[in-house]
Amino acid sequence: MIKKILCLFLVSIAVISCKKEKETLNKTAVKTHQISEDETTETVYKDYTTAPVDFLDEKYKIDGLDFPGISPPYPAYHFYDENLGQFNVNYVGKSRLIRYYWDTDNSDGFFAHFRPENPAEEDPKLMKKQANDIIKRSLNDYYFVVEFSPKEALTRSKDGFLQSKKDAYTYFYVYENNKWIFLKRLFTSDIQKEGIELFTELLLPHKLKDIKPIAEEFQGKFTAEADGEYTSEGTGHTTYYFTITKNKIDLKYESFMGDFVCEGEYKGIQNGTILELYYDREDDRCLKLDPTYLIKREDDDFFIKGIGGEGTINEWIKMDKE
Repeated sequence: MIKKILCLFLVSIAVISCKKEKETLNKTAVKTHQISEDETTETVYKDYTTAPVDFLDEKYKIDGLDFPGISPPYPAYHFYDENLGQFNVNYVGKSRLIRYYWDTDNSDGFFAHFRPENPAEEDPKLMKKQANDIIKRSLNDYYFVVEFSPKEALTRSKDGFLQSKKDAYTYFYVYENNKWIFLKRLFTSDIQKEGIELFTELLLPHKLKDIKPIAEEFQGKFTAEADGEYTSEGTGHTTYYFTITKNKIDLKYESFMGDFVCEGEYKGIQNGTILELYYDREDDRCLKLDPTYLIKREDDDFFIKGIGGEGTINEWIKMDKE
């Protein structure tokens, strides 16, 4: 019941935002709006591989944070100017825990403070203020990801609303080391994913593009075993086989009623004494901003975290090295 009420509340915020900002264009609208039949001329774009403005400038935050009508939700703010175009600045949690904080299913998360009996639930301004205060206290926990539609990509429908041209591009940037980094340019009409799923697909290649060779101490062939969840048919069991070389990690597995495993190639990032493993193939179910597995060395022993079911996934399990 609470989840339904919260979802209805998010929808009401979106409706209020649309009435207040008729000119604001969100990603979903870009993808679904019908293009007028008389729109045939090809658009000439400037070079936007360099961000045209500092999207974090306070003057662009006049309407405050909002929550796009996308699941799972996340904080964002929007801005439109006829001489610039339209953009969204999205705050994407760097860890699964931070992203889950904004999930309406989280009984201890942000929306848990806006219960039906709480008058604040009927005050969108208070919700925006609290969200903004939380973001300000923990800026280092977020990626700042921008979706930018330049003025050349936009036109107006007969009823006065903004829409994308048929050959429109959307530009994506991430803020790092006090500057905007260009990620990718995509035809707006070709964008099928949205929200966290889209941002993961854009950020992960950027995160893995300049990784260093894997340290020799982590290279070799390793085996680890873990039990899965208990079911009426018994407990599953999975054996993991990792082959780690200088520039590549390969995972294979054998399973008896075990949990789903993302088999294939991974890339490794060494963070102190921990080797982080990130899936690097095409299965969308396996793409994550967080490492899928962690491997650490203690003296001559190696341990892995992330394998098995809920009972073992957060435990360090000893690995055997050939």
